[in-house]
Amino acid sequence: MIATIELVLAILKFVNLLMNTVNREQWKKAGRDEVIAQTLAEIASKAGARNVIKEKIDAMSAEEVDTALRDLEPK
Repeated sequence: MIATIELVLAILKFVNLLMNTVNREQWKKAGRDEVIAQTLAEIASKAGARNVIKEKIDAMSAEEVDTALRDLEPK
């Protein structure tokens, strides 16, 4: 009887260990997915800003672009 109880207890401990491992791996994956999503959002934001700047530059004349670039140079 005691051997049976010990066997059942050992099985339950093993199942608990497996469930903890699976749960831990799921949390790790969720964390990685969150980091990937944040990075993709940052890239999309930068691409959007790039498009806005490109449109502004395209709307400028060549002289306005030259002046803007000269203003960027250190003095």
